[in-house]
Amino acid sequence: MRNLQLRKTLTKKLSLVDTNCRICSDADSGIVYIVSGNCIVSLGSDLEETKTLVGELGNDGGVISSFVFLSEFQSLCVGKKSGDILMYDVKSGNAQSAGSVTGGILAMQWSPDYELVVIVSGEQKLLLMTKDFDLISEKELHPEEFGQCVPITAGWGSKETQFHGSEGKQAAKVEAKPPAPAFWWDDKCPRVSWRGDGQYFATSCIDPTSGNRKLRLWSRDGILQYTGEDLSGLEQALGWKPSGSVIASSQRLPNKHMIVFFEKNGLNHGGFQLPFASNEFKVKEVIWSPDSTILAVVGSMFSPDESSLAPKELVLLYSMKNYHWYLKQTLQFGTREQERLADLHWDEGSKLTLHVLSVDGQYWHYDWSCAVHRSHCETEESTANVAVIDGDTVLVTLFKVAVVPPPMCSYRVKTAACVNEVAFGVGLHENDFVIALQNESSLVFVLSNSGDFLKTSSNHCTLQLDGAGGENGFKVTSTIPECYGPYRINFDAIEIPECAMTLHHWTWPSKDYLLCVCTTEESHQLLRVDIRHEQETHLVAKSLCLLKDSVLTISTNSTGTVVCIQYQDGSCAAPNSDGIVVPWLCGDGIPLKLPRPCATVAVCEVLKQPRVIALSDRFELFCDSVKICDDCTSFRIHGKFILLTTHRHTLRCLLLDFDLANLLNGGSTESLNDAPREMESGSLLVTSVPADGRVVLQLPRGNLETISPRVLVLDRVCDHLDRREYRDAFLLMKVNRIDLNLLCDHDPSTFLSSLSEFVQQVKEPTDLNLFITGLTDKDVSITMYASAYRARKRVPFVFKKNKRDEICDSLRNVLEHVDYDKYLLSVLTCHAKKTDPELDEALSKIYSLKDSGNKAGTTCDEALKYLFYLVDRKDLFDVALGTYNFDIVLMVAEKSQKDPKEYVPFLNKLNKLEPNYRRFTIDMHLERYKKALKNISLCGEPHFSECLNLIKSQRLYTTALGLFPEGSQERKEVWAIYGDYLFEKKHYEEAGLVYWRCEKLQKAARAFEMCLNWNLLLSTAYQMKYDQDSLEALANRTIDALVLAKRYKEASEISETFLKDEERTVRILLDAHMWDVALAKIHHFSKLELTEKLWKPAVNSELEFMLETVDSLKATWSKHVARLMIVREHKVNEEQGEGDLDDGAFSDVASVTSRTVGGSVAGGSFISGSIATMRTSRNRKKQERKKYVLKEGSRYEDLALIIALGEVASSSDKLQEECRDLLHALVLCGLDQEARSLQHLFAALLDIIEKDIPNVWPPETAESTLPLGPHSSSTMIAEAVQKQKIVEHVISDPALRQPPTLRRNLCWKLQMLT
Repeated sequence: MRNLQLRKTLTKKLSLVDTNCRICSDADSGIVYIVSGNCIVSLGSDLEETKTLVGELGNDGGVISSFVFLSEFQSLCVGKKSGDILMYDVKSGNAQSAGSVTGGILAMQWSPDYELVVIVSGEQKLLLMTKDFDLISEKELHPEEFGQCVPITAGWGSKETQFHGSEGKQAAKVEAKPPAPAFWWDDKCPRVSWRGDGQYFATSCIDPTSGNRKLRLWSRDGILQYTGEDLSGLEQALGWKPSGSVIASSQRLPNKHMIVFFEKNGLNHGGFQLPFASNEFKVKEVIWSPDSTILAVVGSMFSPDESSLAPKELVLLYSMKNYHWYLKQTLQFGTREQERLADLHWDEGSKLTLHVLSVDGQYWHYDWSCAVHRSHCETEESTANVAVIDGDTVLVTLFKVAVVPPPMCSYRVKTAACVNEVAFGVGLHENDFVIALQNESSLVFVLSNSGDFLKTSSNHCTLQLDGAGGENGFKVTSTIPECYGPYRINFDAIEIPECAMTLHHWTWPSKDYLLCVCTTEESHQLLRVDIRHEQETHLVAKSLCLLKDSVLTISTNSTGTVVCIQYQDGSCAAPNSDGIVVPWLCGDGIPLKLPRPCATVAVCEVLKQPRVIALSDRFELFCDSVKICDDCTSFRIHGKFILLTTHRHTLRCLLLDFDLANLLNGGSTESLNDAPREMESGSLLVTSVPADGRVVLQLPRGNLETISPRVLVLDRVCDHLDRREYRDAFLLMKVNRIDLNLLCDHDPSTFLSSLSEFVQQVKEPTDLNLFITGLTDKDVSITMYASAYRARKRVPFVFKKNKRDEICDSLRNVLEHVDYDKYLLSVLTCHAKKTDPELDEALSKIYSLKDSGNKAGTTCDEALKYLFYLVDRKDLFDVALGTYNFDIVLMVAEKSQKDPKEYVPFLNKLNKLEPNYRRFTIDMHLERYKKALKNISLCGEPHFSECLNLIKSQRLYTTALGLFPEGSQERKEVWAIYGDYLFEKKHYEEAGLVYWRCEKLQKAARAFEMCLNWNLLLSTAYQMKYDQDSLEALANRTIDALVLAKRYKEASEISETFLKDEERTVRILLDAHMWDVALAKIHHFSKLELTEKLWKPAVNSELEFMLETVDSLKATWSKHVARLMIVREHKVNEEQGEGDLDDGAFSDVASVTSRTVGGSVAGGSFISGSIATMRTSRNRKKQERKKYVLKEGSRYEDLALIIALGEVASSSDKLQEECRDLLHALVLCGLDQEARSLQHLFAALLDIIEKDIPNVWPPETAESTLPLGPHSSSTMIAEAVQKQKIVEHVISDPALRQPPTLRRNLCWKLQMLT
């Protein structure tokens, strides 16, 4: 689908001394060299001519057989037909003879790597030499043998016994005719052509015996490999495709003229027909482009008469896709003798650069690139046209209508001359195009709407439908354009030279004029071709201005208001309203120059500013001067998107005003949320269809693939929804399998208010059902399709109910209002698809159709059958049973394929029951226990026991309470069983409240006693009128339970308030170590004797215990720290392996358990045999830490020591409050010395713990913080790394690396004791 687009053309008249000229080029420097007689002319990139006389060439007018530039030697190699070989150094200007070939040189060809050269001498010898002209081999040009790879006969029988197809057995008797001799116009000279890898070369020469052309293939060593088959009509042209697949030549048959291809074994392998009759055209040469994509066929037309005019000389440029050869360009040169072509040469330094030289010294430089000629596709009405040039025919495909694989098309436009270029219109003419013909002074317009155009009297252009259309029985639904022209261009004060491609870069930016570039030897001009409609349509061209350089591209935006001209150096310009070309200015006012010249350019608007999007030959994509990506293979502007194909085999769809704007602000392509689409390797963009978001790609072999990128389709859907075009959006989503929830999620508020419009547009009940059945509560616009809304502003919306229920209810109301009968099935769908399906209502509406159906013809059976598609049959039978209507049940049962033996006896049994009890039985069968409870509660006293059993079994206590009146006996019984349930579940306080409510005071008292709610317990006891002894006994039990639960304050309050036992009250407070409160109570009771009797002895006892505890903690800490240092030193120094693993309990080395703060004075020892018995550890952690044992020499002894030390530190920290309270009591007792001693010992314990913590738990920051930077030395970094290793080695368990903390802000000391 790609054409050859001219990107650069230059021409210059050279003053050559001889008509025998050859041309070559230096691929590195781009300099072109021409040899003519005894002169060598060099042309730079600016066509500056440098002529050098080389005396060694002689002035004998000898024919030049070969002229090549050798980059290794920086020399030109000239081979003359006389046999002389000359090397000319281009730097020094010196020439020297490299030798001479006896008999002269008939053909001379260097290998692609310039290491070998093949020479065909006049003595019919084939000479193979090195680059230094050392002979490798010398062979006969016409050997009699076939070659080294001669075919082997497998012995499968003679020709007479083989199958000959439809020709029959007579074919075996037909004798093969000898090939005809070469034609009279054959120059009889041999040809040599190398394969691209230099491993083989082919020769074509006249066989001396039969006189026909014979093809032979030779190895790099000069050994004959194959001899080609004899073909009549084989001509002189020879060219081996650089990629190595085929060898091209030409063959003239009686009825056609062909370009034929041969395989490496010399056998014919297809070809294509030239657009001439058998006796019209003479092929001189076939030359492949370096990348093997273009085949140049060079030849001339036969003169029809004996006129003095020389025949036209043509260069035909062919390319192949999908096994079809397209004639992409036709270069026609003058008919005078001196304007004949002297030589033609493909530049090896670039892909598609052609150098052409005429006999009279006229030089042309043509630079092409591959481009797709397509419409802009800005509006939905665009048919996405793509035009393909094939000789004098333009193949046009309308991709909006049909995707037609090439070489087929939608229609073809046949013109009177070969086509050089196609340009599409803009705006209203975006589907129209103009064709520039080969003679370049006439244009053809192909228009869907003619407007003011008038057809010419001699219309030589025809339009023929291809593919599905025309006379093949298909109906044509699209508008068929018409051809207008050709119109000759009248030049206003402009002289146009008659040579190929003088006018190029055609652009149609307005319906009133076209733009093009005119290249002459002196200048480059921008021409404006006005389209004037008077009595007839005619074209007038005038020069707008001179251009500063050769033009690389001319591009326009989709409306034609902005035109961008790119020069060869990448600088950009634009014509203003006066026709003057001024520099293209960027947003900052700086003239735009692309970082690299780009062959593909588009103009679009980004953030309301015109931008230039350009793709270079190095796959770099630029937006103005900013590089967007560096792996882009093709791109296309698609409305608000830019489409990219990349070397990663992905298609990316970037929003111009969002994604591209982010890239311009410094973002990366990897950070974009554009959901790239995978595609086949090597695919390139052809066009896109704005109406439905389709993208057409062409694969490397030439076939087409159409995809619908989700991003583009979603954008079209969103545009339709913004305009409330629900049917268009629905159809697009349905075809592309997009979740229909997007219809609502796009704009829920608008959708809910436009449901009536939605129904009227969609119309079909089946489509509505498809939408309803797909409804979910998930918002697909923020989940599945979030990428489509990354640049769209949305208004937050919250549904009153959940989304599915609200839409179903609202849509059902609209459907019932619009046409209930027509949309009955959709109404049923709304009922069935709610979160809690309303199947009973759906069945009721179906049951109403039982007798006659509705106006739309929907019967009860059809509606029920449809409902079975939405709901499981068993579930629907249960729902029908739950309606308590046996007619509905039977209706569903008959259609659900249930066995009557299954449900008839059950229904008969239910029919005999009382109505409320029948409903209860049905509800129990359906496990609808709440409804069953309601129905059984209406059955009265006889069934109340069943009611209680249902309440108990299903725990419907709170539901049941609402079914019976307050104060009724039934309600009390429900309260009672509810209390029993709560008591069983150990919710004692709630159980007590429930028992109180139903006047079960005995059970209430028991429940309050269990939960130690002593206020309600005593209140209940008083209400039950306990006697004094019973009250005291109850109070004593409660006090004991509170003390056991360590609720000392409440226990002391009961003792003081209810029992009036003052001494017991003080004892309880002393047990809680509440020294100050106990002393206050003693004075409150005025019983000072209790101070000596109880208070002071308790203080002294606690003092002794505290001193023992502090000493034990200190000793344990010191012992474990010392052992830990030894273990660590042992591990670091000796690097010992696994030690003794002991999974048993810890050793007898004592460790301190946590002592409950406020525990009893009479508590036991703090020493325990295992740290794993601490109350704070869970069973799982115990199992994990069983391996950490304190046994000396165990594998994880160091970790066990760390755990033990952590427990000691934690216990010491918890003792601070107890020590503070005890110090206060000691001072009040007058035991200052003892208090001072305790404070000193406990402070020493805390100090030693705080001091040793950094050694036991090294700072964890040493692991990750390294002293890197300019002020760090290698020694510092090495030490830090070593420290890091040590830390990781010391505490291998990361869970144990966090050290314990001591509360230093807690003021437990007394200043008077310091």
